[in-house]
Amino acid sequence: MRAALASDAPPKYERAPKGSIVDAVEPRIRELLAAYPTMPVTVIAERIGWSRSIRVLSGRVAELRPVYLPPDPASRTVYAAGEIAQCCPRTTSSTERCTG
Repeated sequence: MRAALASDAPPKYERAPKGSIVDAVEPRIRELLAAYPTMPVTVIAERIGWSRSIRVLSGRVAELRPVYLPPDPASRTVYAAGEIAQCCPRTTSSTERCTG
């Protein structure tokens, strides 16, 4: 009671984080994803001998997979607003095109 009165903030319940059943096999999942980044979760489950819910496993694989996927070549180029622009000299007619 004294500790609660002496505190500046209201009491807050804090529980130590509990581990997941996937934690034990995560190193093996990482090995498989490093070798085969697009391997389906069902195949990963077979390879690691997973006998529990596939949903729990697929959630963890979805978190880990982006680290091992190669970058998408279509989304590599990123420009900040105003960083790049195309400027053409003023043309005299609407049929002329910018040449440089």
